[in-house]
Amino acid sequence: MFNRRLTMLVLAAFIIAATGGSVTLVPAAAADTTVTISQGVDPVTMDPLKRTITPTTNVHYNLFDTLLRHDRDGKLIPWVATSWKRIAPTVWEFKLRHDVKFWNGDPLTSADVKFAIEKIKDPAEGSEQGPRIATVDHVDTPDAYTVHYVTAKPTAMIAGYPWEVFIVDSKYWKEHGDAYQAEHPMGSGAYIFKSWRKDESLVMDANPGWWHGRAPIDHAIWKPIPEAAARVAALRTGETDIITNVPAQYQIQLSGGRSTQLESARSVRVLFFAFNTLKPGPQQNRLVRQAFNYAIDVPALVKAVLGGRGYETATPLPSNFFGYDAKIPFYKHDLAKAKALLAQAGYPDGKGLDMVLNAPSGRYNKDKEIAEAVAGQLSQTGAKITVKIQEWTQYVNQVSNRSVTPIYELGWGNDSYDADNTLTSLFTASARLSTYSNPDLDKMVTDARYEIDPQRRQAIYSKALALIHEEAPWLFLFEYEDLYASTKRLVWQARGDELIYIDEMKLNG
Repeated sequence: MFNRRLTMLVLAAFIIAATGGSVTLVPAAAADTTVTISQGVDPVTMDPLKRTITPTTNVHYNLFDTLLRHDRDGKLIPWVATSWKRIAPTVWEFKLRHDVKFWNGDPLTSADVKFAIEKIKDPAEGSEQGPRIATVDHVDTPDAYTVHYVTAKPTAMIAGYPWEVFIVDSKYWKEHGDAYQAEHPMGSGAYIFKSWRKDESLVMDANPGWWHGRAPIDHAIWKPIPEAAARVAALRTGETDIITNVPAQYQIQLSGGRSTQLESARSVRVLFFAFNTLKPGPQQNRLVRQAFNYAIDVPALVKAVLGGRGYETATPLPSNFFGYDAKIPFYKHDLAKAKALLAQAGYPDGKGLDMVLNAPSGRYNKDKEIAEAVAGQLSQTGAKITVKIQEWTQYVNQVSNRSVTPIYELGWGNDSYDADNTLTSLFTASARLSTYSNPDLDKMVTDARYEIDPQRRQAIYSKALALIHEEAPWLFLFEYEDLYASTKRLVWQARGDELIYIDEMKLNG
């Protein structure tokens, strides 16, 4: 670098001398910066009001703004909303910035926030995000920059998950329609959507008019690479700059690589296998579900498949969430007890049990390998367990339609750090992603949403989690420790909520 700079100075001096000192030197323009990000799967839509899938919403968080945002430590901070407060027992008020514009120049106003909430609430939309905003009865807009979320009863949490609902250009949406928005989004975020070739690449450019200031990275390319080994190879050759879901066997070579570095964070994501109890089959028998939980050895699974990068769970909640109850026991591996329960259920030595374990490939770290390992452990009961692996987009659409049965793998990340989002989205009868129905549990979850007293609210969740543990609608597995790797040219830090904000990145030098 020093020699090159010296050469340029000598050359400049020669030119000046040759022209009698009349040359004006103009600094060279800074080169455009581009970062390539490789998740295991591609986004499924550019409609930001429909899905809850992290690889999809990771893209959306860079294209769209939200009222509030979580910082790296999970603290809520102002974003498009400069302030928020409860102004009446059932009214939450948000004051909006006046300088936020969509990429086409339309101002972002309270009407756009109202449109987004009402769109998600519309049953015809079929949005997976419905449980998040279910406490919002309606939205009032006293003026262009004031939003009121009105609830039926006082809520324990800020109504409407304002850090997760993306704000869209209502005028643009109404002019173009749902189908157009799903492939041609209009946002106000740090990056402008440029192009998308499905399963190949999605390109976005820094928004020069972003209210928060232009992001340091000029261009970003999202390039999905389903196979873990291929993601690692792409990083090492410089084809990509960040990869997600790094398998444990690569961590030493990537952390010690000449051009690569490793990042890790304890995740808010819990991986599990759900029993589709809404469809007929042995999975509707609670004894079978309990037996399968005793049949699996989660610590051994985490050690063998994830290299120890995971934390066993007894309930659907990570240990740092409000509502978590450490007194609920784990289903410790006990093959004899598993067989006894199956015999009690009418399947001695597993005879007559022929079940499919469904899983995706490339979405979660070692998702396919985990499914195969779990199937191997379940087979020790004598049951016949077949693993069916599918491509992610096809798989997740079936999950969203509740059609995957009898057992399917899924991971749930919840950046509210509260039981509400997990339990309402995955266990209440009306939730689009729930394949379990229990009126008693529905009542508990609803009661907890509107219980203001923290101790009473915790007591409700403890009771709900005890019921879930007893009913065993899941095979309870583990929380992930997320592993990422990046090139050393990139300055970036992994987050426990799995979000990838490009505006948090910069390049060395």
